Amino acid sequence: MKNKKTEQEGRRASGLEENLKKALTELLILFLFSEEEHYIGELADLLKTRSHGVLSIVFPYAAIYRVTQAGYLTETKKKTAPDGRLRQYYQITDEGRTHLRDMLETYRAFFQGVNDILSGGDAP
Repeated sequence: MKNKKTEQEGRRASGLEENLKKALTELLILFLFSEEEHYIGELADLLKTRSHGVLSIVFPYAAIYRVTQAGYLTETKKKTAPDGRLRQYYQITDEGRTHLRDMLETYRAFFQGVNDILSGGDAP
């Protein structure tokens, strides 16, 4: 019986992890582009490396398409990537920087509230 309970808890935790990834993908992608231009193919490895293996997005294409359609990213001139191939790079727009700032404010406030609750802080 204990194995079944542990398996159910693992599925719930995994579901939470997947939902958090989906919710934060746009924020993470825009943050990386706020640092420098990138091509889509390098994002998965970059996210995995920078998160010490915790985060992985195998196919970031849908998220890139959404933020590009929203006007937050724009294509730049094609450049030769570190692998020697010609790649389409993207850069963040001014609208993307503004959207990222708003998202970071929301993220920080939300997770501060969660942390306050989990730490058993003083109730009002």
